[in-house]
Amino acid sequence: MQMHPHRRRHRKTSTTRHEWRARQASPLPSRARVKASDSQGRTDSGGFLSLVLQRLGWEELNGLNQRKHGAGSPTRVLTRGQLLVAVIFHCTVGWAGSLAEHLFCLFGIQMAESSLSERRQALPFEVFKELLRRMLRPIAGANPQGFFGRWRLVAIDGVSFSLANTEQVKAKCKKGGNQNGRAAFAKLQCAALVEVMFHNPLAACVGEPGDSEWKLALGLLAHLPQECLLLADRLYGCGAFLLAAVERLKQCNGRFLVRAKENLKVVRRGRRFKDGSQQVEIKVLDPANHHRVIATLEVREIRATVQRRGHRPVRIRLWTNLSCAEASAQELVRLYLARWEQELYFRELKWHLGINDLLRSQTPETAAQEVAAMIIGSSLIAHERARLRPGEELAHRISFIKTWETLEPLWLTLLLGDDILTEDQKQRLCDRFYTLAARRVMAKKRNRSCPRAMRQPVQPWPRKRGQKSVEGPLQVSLRSRR
Repeated sequence: MQMHPHRRRHRKTSTTRHEWRARQASPLPSRARVKASDSQGRTDSGGFLSLVLQRLGWEELNGLNQRKHGAGSPTRVLTRGQLLVAVIFHCTVGWAGSLAEHLFCLFGIQMAESSLSERRQALPFEVFKELLRRMLRPIAGANPQGFFGRWRLVAIDGVSFSLANTEQVKAKCKKGGNQNGRAAFAKLQCAALVEVMFHNPLAACVGEPGDSEWKLALGLLAHLPQECLLLADRLYGCGAFLLAAVERLKQCNGRFLVRAKENLKVVRRGRRFKDGSQQVEIKVLDPANHHRVIATLEVREIRATVQRRGHRPVRIRLWTNLSCAEASAQELVRLYLARWEQELYFRELKWHLGINDLLRSQTPETAAQEVAAMIIGSSLIAHERARLRPGEELAHRISFIKTWETLEPLWLTLLLGDDILTEDQKQRLCDRFYTLAARRVMAKKRNRSCPRAMRQPVQPWPRKRGQKSVEGPLQVSLRSRR
């Protein structure tokens, strides 16, 4: 009796499924086990793998085994630690190539792009949150220029990345808008705590769709290091944020210096100091109800005007808990200008480690992984740059991009020459690369200011007809409140 073709096809599929289950239950092939263990035992003696494993070993990396589903190649072919290291490497180096090509370069494992994509999508972001928590750390024995007195200079701020217009992104993320209409791309928010002079991230928080920068920054206060001086811009110059920051700063013996908006009112004005600053009492509003005052906070207020010759003056208003004995008003105004280093760090993150602010990932989940991996990679480069000794007090002015461009060929040479070069040859090669990188010091930055006007006539901004640039030292004049 002849069987119906549909039933025959169904029966054949069922048999294949049983055979597949039997193969899964059988012992692992020795070739696959050796391949995974051999590639994980690979080392590059001072290269990228060594830098990562100095912070987190294979056992800890493989212990981050949370998984949303079982799609993708099994761990006997590619372990969890190898996948995480490959993603960080892929988002750090500037070599043209896919994740599969970079994986083969690192471990000699050949895998299809589709399998790697499934493995990445199975990764919950909690894994990368744990990676950020464990791998980001301060620079030990940093240059004195990274400190103000005994306090380590750190800054907190946010940055947004653009997501590609894929179907997955459109389904989960909404595009914002501005004065010119609807935005072209959906945004991914991220907040970071950075050592300002060394561009070294200490902590980072990548948000989900809809999370605000202010909310993400509150989660970073728990990562403030001991004896630090926190710098922040006007977004954080409010009583609610300062109250949360003060509670943490008391535990770590830290201080804050925050810029406040000019139109914020104070509850009471107190003693005026000789340097022009004044003790004031500010309101702490409930974040859920802005009409409800939950507490008050006393801070020292500094009002100043910053101007360069031939350019318009800029008024700034600063709040701090530093006393007059610890820092004068003039010193604090000039110190606050160092906060711009964090903006330069974000530029390096977007335009040097990334192509631009448009991420390459196709889903919101993998985009968050890409940002986290870029931040970890920037931390590795910042620590390597801090090791360079150019013989002068300008360690933080060694070019980030030139250090990165010098490290990349070194990492590739150590990977390819792992079984060819001896340990002594590898060490001598590293020493020569680091000597070369230490010579690549940037020239002293010019005092320069450009007008706030757009190059193209977009209303209501003024048309910029000529490029104007004013050079010269900053003139700071303190102003008192009448």
